[in-house]
Amino acid sequence: MKIIFLLIALIIPNKLCAADFEITVKGLRTDKGQLRLAIFNDPQEFPRGDEIRSLNIKAKSGEVIAIFKNMKPGVYALAIHHDENINKEMDTNFIGLPKEGYGFSNDARVFFGPPNFKAASFIIGEKFKKISLHIVY
Repeated sequence: MKIIFLLIALIIPNKLCAADFEITVKGLRTDKGQLRLAIFNDPQEFPRGDEIRSLNIKAKSGEVIAIFKNMKPGVYALAIHHDENINKEMDTNFIGLPKEGYGFSNDARVFFGPPNFKAASFIIGEKFKKISLHIVY
């Protein structure tokens, strides 16, 4: 019986401290493919390594809203990719520039490579968090 109470005590605080996180992605040029979103909490992994959470949703021309449920409080960064041909890769041209849309939280800019974690980072607390960003083609 004590074990059950201990498990309940460990599980309930995590749910109570978790917040939903809503992202509005603006500027999708087509309904083709899917929008891939990846959340990172480790600067060494951002933006091409192992994400802690990911989500793939159907692309919709214009604006798309995605929600990650029950995010623990912390510092995160988000990377998105409009995978128009659903090959799970960022397609590039002959000199390596992206042919598909991409974006980062805080609309962090790309200069000769992706932004660093600090430029794209944001904080999720214990309450609902909402951000928006623009996709770049």
